[in-house]
Amino acid sequence: MDGGGSERQTLLILRHLRRDQFSPELFVLRRGGSLYSQIPSDVPVHCFADSTTPSRWHIPGLRLPGGIHRDQVAFVKSLLRERQIDVVYDRTFHMTLIAGPAARVVGVPRVSTIVSPPSHAVPQNAGRFLSLKKRQLARYYAEAAQTIAVSAPTAQDARLYYHLKPHKIITLPNPVDADSLDAAVASATAPDRDDRYTLVCVGRMTKEKGHACLIAAFGFLKREYPDFPLPRIWMVGDGPLRGSLEQQSLAIGVRDCIDFIGHVAQPAPWIAAADALCLPSTFEGFPNVMLEAMALGTPVIASNLPVVRSLGRLDPRWDRRGRDYVAIYQVNDPLHLAKKIRRLWLNATATYSRKQSAKRLARETLCPQNIVPRLEAIMLKHSPKHRQGK
Repeated sequence: MDGGGSERQTLLILRHLRRDQFSPELFVLRRGGSLYSQIPSDVPVHCFADSTTPSRWHIPGLRLPGGIHRDQVAFVKSLLRERQIDVVYDRTFHMTLIAGPAARVVGVPRVSTIVSPPSHAVPQNAGRFLSLKKRQLARYYAEAAQTIAVSAPTAQDARLYYHLKPHKIITLPNPVDADSLDAAVASATAPDRDDRYTLVCVGRMTKEKGHACLIAAFGFLKREYPDFPLPRIWMVGDGPLRGSLEQQSLAIGVRDCIDFIGHVAQPAPWIAAADALCLPSTFEGFPNVMLEAMALGTPVIASNLPVVRSLGRLDPRWDRRGRDYVAIYQVNDPLHLAKKIRRLWLNATATYSRKQSAKRLARETLCPQNIVPRLEAIMLKHSPKHRQGK
């Protein structure tokens, strides 16, 4: 339960499921992580790392490929039987690779969520045996009682990548728990800041998150607009590229503008205290950090991703559809990003109008009270007990 977007969404779902209809239980590979203590107290946690059953695939001196995965599947199969689970909900393709075969063997219906465009996410994160895992995922998503994508662009990408039939996948956006965000901001000490225009960038420091483009944009600001006071950046997060990003900022002479904060359990206070949030990712499913910034009233600058462009289609009310919720720049174009940062700062009127529209979208349209009941209805629809009227 490290502090990633899917873990946060899992916590939100666990908190908001109606207890008169659901008795949720949680499977994790390992205990711990910055969010582990936030699991609701009434939710039993089943941990693969706690298993004391000897592996059937362990041969002294020989490590068979896939042995750990087969043990994980066996653990979940036993769990489904022992706990008499009615419906499985899996999130991220790593969990689908475990839940898919386990639920199929036991005969438990499964609702599966795809959180990122798989044509990007799977090749970058699947590790070895990519083609095999792709075939397995295509089978498991096709077999699911319902497959969900967190955005329309993610659904379209999944249909093409896995060759899914259109009716097999529906779109259900991530909810935004504004009340929890407000509580986190109110209970925390506000980050120290000065009078500089301050951007915050939140995310794991990996290539697809685009931190290098943001740092390069500051180089362009320094060269192209020498009379423009350089803003400040809070880089919230950690990851394998942190060292190279620090070196990049030193090389182009903007290191004194960038604070590498590291990983924080709850980034909401940093987002709320900033003048704007930058999302420089090269791909996203439905970025939670963008939604959280919108809910907190912090303006957003985001790369021109399909999911960002799709925000205007989320609200069915005619007076809000098509709104320009975030400032958009071309993906991997640091000069364009530099111009957007400057314009966002200088054009306060347009920025205020945009952030107010975004705040309403996040807090009203995407609130848990609107989104979680739709997920509940999907799971109940496929529950054998519910179909039998029990």
